[in-house]
Amino acid sequence: SLLGAGIAGVATVVAPQDANAAKLMTGTGSIFTGDYEDPNHPGCLRQVKVVGAPLKGDGTRSPIPVVEVKGWDGKEGEKICKDRPERSELWSIEGKLKTKDEASFDFSPKGGPANLPGKWDQDGILFPDGNKWLKITGGTPDRRPADMKTLTSGPR
Repeated sequence: SLLGAGIAGVATVVAPQDANAAKLMTGTGSIFTGDYEDPNHPGCLRQVKVVGAPLKGDGTRSPIPVVEVKGWDGKEGEKICKDRPERSELWSIEGKLKTKDEASFDFSPKGGPANLPGKWDQDGILFPDGNKWLKITGGTPDRRPADMKTLTSGPR
């Protein structure tokens, strides 16, 4: 019947979108969410969270999750972070989750590229220059400002 064909056509259009949405998880469901060690800034804060896209004016959201990164590069002249930063010392950048294991990051607020790709590579985020942020199991709460509790390491 014509009604049955119309319903089957709708299912075909909707199914690929639903399948893709299931892959792009947010929060702790995303492999990107967590705390990292950046070999270019040892001991410094690198915290990544994957969150839902903000609401648009029409009340809908983009299906592409936002990647939020907070970090600290340490005190001037030091090569290794030894102290906790103050909130005012943190930098923040954003990006977009492209697939479950690929994201793009906008480092332009820090003077870097605006669309830097990062790919999940077994145990961390690999960038095109070869730098790899290694994910730290259990997180790095001692690298955050004392009053910052934005990520947990799972159920307590």
